Amino acid sequence: MFLKQIEQLFPSMFQRRLLLLAALIALSMLILSAKIAHLTLVQGTAHRAQAEAKLVRHQWAPTVRGRILDRKGRVLARDRASYDVAIAYRVITGQWATDRARAFVHSLYREQWRELTEPQRTALVNRALPAYQRLVEDALGKLVGIADTTREALNGSMLRIREGVERMHTRTVDSNRDAELKAAGNRGDLVTPALLGSIERRVDQPIREMKIPHRVLSRLSDQAALNLQFLLDEQVELTPIPEEIGPRSIDRVDRLPGITVFDAGDREYPYDAQSVEIDYSTFPGPLRARRSQTYRAEGVASHILGEMRDNVHKEDYDARAAYLDAHVELQREAYFNADGMKVDRGEYRDGDRVGHSGVESGYENTLRGLRGWRTKQLDTDATTSLDALPGHDIRLTLDIQLQARVQALMDPNAGLAVVQPWQRRAVEEANPTMPDGTPITGAAVVLDIDTGEILAMVSTPELPRSVLHSNTNAGDDDPVMVPLVNRAINRGYPPGSIVKPLILCGAVQHNNYTLDQRIACTGHLFPNSNSSFRCWIYKHFQTTHTDQLGHDLEPTEAIMVSCNIFFFTLGKRLGVNGITDTYREFGVGSPFHLNIGPEEPGFLGAGRNGEKLKSADAIQMGIGQGPVTWTPLHAAQAYATLARYGYVIPPRIDLDAPKPEPVDLHLDSRAVAAAIEGLRRSTNEDLGTGNHLTINDKPEPIFDVTGLDVIGKTGTAAAPRILAPKDKSNPATSSTDDHNPDPNAEHDGDSPSTNYPAPNILRAGDHSWFVVLVGPHGDRPRYAISVVMDYAGSGGKVSGPIINQIIHALQHEGYL
Repeated sequence: MFLKQIEQLFPSMFQRRLLLLAALIALSMLILSAKIAHLTLVQGTAHRAQAEAKLVRHQWAPTVRGRILDRKGRVLARDRASYDVAIAYRVITGQWATDRARAFVHSLYREQWRELTEPQRTALVNRALPAYQRLVEDALGKLVGIADTTREALNGSMLRIREGVERMHTRTVDSNRDAELKAAGNRGDLVTPALLGSIERRVDQPIREMKIPHRVLSRLSDQAALNLQFLLDEQVELTPIPEEIGPRSIDRVDRLPGITVFDAGDREYPYDAQSVEIDYSTFPGPLRARRSQTYRAEGVASHILGEMRDNVHKEDYDARAAYLDAHVELQREAYFNADGMKVDRGEYRDGDRVGHSGVESGYENTLRGLRGWRTKQLDTDATTSLDALPGHDIRLTLDIQLQARVQALMDPNAGLAVVQPWQRRAVEEANPTMPDGTPITGAAVVLDIDTGEILAMVSTPELPRSVLHSNTNAGDDDPVMVPLVNRAINRGYPPGSIVKPLILCGAVQHNNYTLDQRIACTGHLFPNSNSSFRCWIYKHFQTTHTDQLGHDLEPTEAIMVSCNIFFFTLGKRLGVNGITDTYREFGVGSPFHLNIGPEEPGFLGAGRNGEKLKSADAIQMGIGQGPVTWTPLHAAQAYATLARYGYVIPPRIDLDAPKPEPVDLHLDSRAVAAAIEGLRRSTNEDLGTGNHLTINDKPEPIFDVTGLDVIGKTGTAAAPRILAPKDKSNPATSSTDDHNPDPNAEHDGDSPSTNYPAPNILRAGDHSWFVVLVGPHGDRPRYAISVVMDYAGSGGKVSGPIINQIIHALQHEGYL
């Protein structure tokens, strides 16, 4: 009995082995079940997605950039169908063929892979590699044939891309390594080989440019792009190792691996060049003729419309991200999920074109469209897509045909914007920096008074778009012409006598002057000094306006004859605070935020050495000299404000932008009326500085338009000198003098200076100003026009005839 109990407790050795084997089998099944469960339940989705991904092709659908239109709906800029080709960086470097060969070999020999040594694996990869290299070579050959280019050109493009990315990668790695070593030093870490190796592994990572396609060919024809697109959907079967036979010995790959074709959206500007007919029957006497001549205006509105560039900069990515962050309502359209990633449909990709200047740059995110997304199931050919959204159009306030007419009139070939002997007095010396025949640069603005809309804004010289496209830095090394600067909004000019009506309004508003007061023109402001702060009539004719008129001056007479002593006196009474407040009320010191490029806000500042403004500065600023500058747009805006009796409507160039509410400056209405009457007398009475030209001792009217009222003011403003470059190899050393060449020197304001500098000065002298208000006879003014011509001398003789022709252009285009 006892022995049987022992046998039950201790089975035989065979039984024990049987139980142990069963336990091991059960444990193995348990582990296998767990693995299957993990693969099925935990990783099933991921593996299924990987398998399905091989049967799915994703492709971006191109979008179209918005158009730029003028106020009458004319298309000033639009996309033209144009296709570019990009190749993945890994294909360019040859890494794609190596990676694909290794992936194929790993799949083919996956059961033996763990037992293979690295040299054995490399040998197998090298056996498979030639098939993939031949595929790439064949693909590049097909690309060359379709694109009608040469293999040498394609190879050169790929080499430049590779070298550029490698340089970028090296700079990035070096910068990150230096930052890591500096951080380690700040922490007090001991620099050991292990630490250096760890740092090297962290910093030596692929950069973005190594992961994206790069453009290698541009401007493919529609047919070539279509032919290439057909091949992009094709796949071929490779047998990289022919002696291996089986289902896994075939690799199905794209016929054109890593190659993409995309719509580059080339930009065209239909009104960039226009033929303009100029009627010489209304020109000044020496140019007048009974004929018309046609001129070719090129680069029309190029300063405003701007230019595109091919290279995407880091600042563009940052600006795009900031724009979306600031416009939450746009994020719903811009962002979508692609393969589980949040993608901006308008993000910059290699080969994109970006607005570089003007409207193209300022309205980049408005004009830029959103790409579409296309998914194709290769096994069923089923497709799903997200439609692309074109960019929004921008409507400008410009009239492009008026713009072209004004530009043609300001072209030196037309005769008005070139130094002519009759533009100065017979006894007056020629400006040695502007001899006869010298082209004159300048700017003009035409502003709608009621709306603040800019109808035309010309800056000369304008560059043809072909020059801009071939060299975006064209003319940067010319300190005189600076053709890339929009003089209408981005160059500060001393205003000269055109500010005198504004100073009158400011003096009345600040209770420094009453309209019943008369001021004597004594020839020079200070009794004991007859060589400074003089009136122009005293300087040139040794007389005074009081003597000329037979009495002391009231304000409309002072504006009419442009008496410096009158406005020196007002500047002195206003003082530093009053004069600067007056200028600020009329916009000096504030940009207009047109969003079409850099803007000069105007200058109200200290003297030459940075000292605070003094009483002498305020006196000079009373006639628009001293430490003050503004732009031609400021001038037109200030006169438009006068025409509105003190209501400010900011100028605008975006026709669809919200219209701002007018701001009342609370000017004295009687002072405004006196200022406007002074402007009327200036252009309509014989003593007015803007009334007539004197050519060969014979007067002729500046304005010959009929059925219109033209009122305005001339200005001849002492200008800062342009100095020759100190180092001709470095044009950046060119400079100009301070805002006033001599803060303590007076200037007549309407008669050119003859105190010219040494021959090494590139430009010196006086800027020529004229600003007018024009409208139907007996009605209110409708348009403000300002013109400034650089270093051209007399405001009446140079800018006056140009203003007259601009008014004729307004009539020709149906505005007056």
